[in-house]
Amino acid sequence: MRGLAAALGLLRVDDPLLAERYAVGLAAFGIPGDGPKEFHLDAAGYSPEWAESLADPCYLGGRAFEGRGVVVAPGQLDAPLVHPGFGFAAAGWRRAARAGARAIAELTLREPLLVEARAEGAPFAAPRELADPEWLELRLRTPAGLIEGQRLLAAKQREFLASDRLWLDDEFLAQLARLAERVRGLPELPEGFETSRARLGPLCFTPAFGGAYRIEEPGASASSAATTLLAGEVGAADDAATRSLRGRRVELRPLGAESALEVLERHRIARVDLEAWRELPAELARLRRGLALAVWLASDPAAAPEAAEARAVEEALRDGSAQLSAEQRELEELTRRLGMGRTGPDPRSLSPESRLKLAVPTSTRPEVRRFVRHVQAFLSPADLDAAFAHAPELLFARLAALPPAIRARVPGWLQGEACMAGARARV
Repeated sequence: MRGLAAALGLLRVDDPLLAERYAVGLAAFGIPGDGPKEFHLDAAGYSPEWAESLADPCYLGGRAFEGRGVVVAPGQLDAPLVHPGFGFAAAGWRRAARAGARAIAELTLREPLLVEARAEGAPFAAPRELADPEWLELRLRTPAGLIEGQRLLAAKQREFLASDRLWLDDEFLAQLARLAERVRGLPELPEGFETSRARLGPLCFTPAFGGAYRIEEPGASASSAATTLLAGEVGAADDAATRSLRGRRVELRPLGAESALEVLERHRIARVDLEAWRELPAELARLRRGLALAVWLASDPAAAPEAAEARAVEEALRDGSAQLSAEQRELEELTRRLGMGRTGPDPRSLSPESRLKLAVPTSTRPEVRRFVRHVQAFLSPADLDAAFAHAPELLFARLAALPPAIRARVPGWLQGEACMAGARARV
């Protein structure tokens, strides 16, 4: 776990003071403080080692559109985000962190900074309600109330200067002195620092409801634009057409390979393009590594090869001796043909799972490419190689569910030279 966290560029915490501050921050959220003394943190304060210690990949809060984080040092703001429940707030948190970088650096010299991200409205009880919010709110505070104390001091100072009576109020003056002592040395906080709003991105993911993807179709008119939700938990009663609280049409679909690809193609987010794959040898190699990893994970853990012997599994793909499912065999043959520069079959003849894996983003925008790769990784749970490269929060969330014998070997596999060379260019 530690090797994976380091490979992804998370901040290493080995200072006892920072470790103590992190425990204090968790305690403020009611999370037990007995955890590892050396660990890594992402940009929102998620620690894979703490998740493993608590046996809970969503220990910081896994409710729908609600994430919590802890910042103990400004250096962690430059790390990737692997918090399983924070993806919907990623863009808003990055903007807030950049705008308040100086204040965050000063605050974390004294206390951990607590981050709470939530969507407008009440907590969601059904997948359809994920279409309701348009904005998310970021709230920042410290366990001892440094931010609130500075705001209160500024308000009392204004009250003091505007009043003749308060010059003679000893209790008020004592309060003013105590507040000044408490927040002395803090920089002036930027406007909206402790509570800010950010528009939800048009493409985002939440782990709630068996995994849910939210796709906002462009367009201000509710009659012509819709919000599409792909959710793992969709019942028969959810099929009826409806509208969100904002008046937009809501389309709710079960989250599966066929439905996901149909939505991605209809919204022109991704398409199956076999010719494009012939020009992507590194990605073809990654697909084949994913197949090999799936075979490895499905085999008897006691007989599964060590990381140093991983090439034997890939060799089994080449010589045809590997035991593959029909869908795996289809993908193996296709990637081999494309890798040789040959023409692939009609995409319509492929299984939905294969077609989704072969979908390519239609845009060069990073957020679109990340979204497509994330959907592909989510619907290929055995392809931890893809999760490592494109959806690390899924990787850490899923590692805890693997059999211990396999989980202990996965980090070595994923840190193999073939994987790392491609991952460094993508993460």
